Amino acid sequence: MEKAYNKQGVFDMKAAGLALLLVLFPWQLSAEETAQAGRCSSGLTIYLEGEYAKAFEVLKVEADRGLDCAQHWVARMYQLGHGTPMNKELSKTYYKLAANQGFEQSIMQLELLKSH
Repeated sequence: MEKAYNKQGVFDMKAAGLALLLVLFPWQLSAEETAQAGRCSSGLTIYLEGEYAKAFEVLKVEADRGLDCAQHWVARMYQLGHGTPMNKELSKTYYKLAANQGFEQSIMQLELLKSH
């Protein structure tokens, strides 16, 4: 849990809390709930089936049209290198696009990226 300490060695409750949230509420569960609710593009269902390259193609089109959920998952795919080469800068760009629309998972992910 050493990442929960800031540069001055002080325990950072915000970072620790966000890390705990990710443990208690894993991304996969959120993805499945989002897909079942029809909240995102069909690309998310394809992603959950493990067809990352195909999912990236579908989600990228939707993300570029402004769908916040698709922007979040494109960011996640860039972050992990799922279906596309890993690209941290593009990942942050898409997280910011989704966060600017109020997409909570992206807001939380940006906070985590800031704390590391």
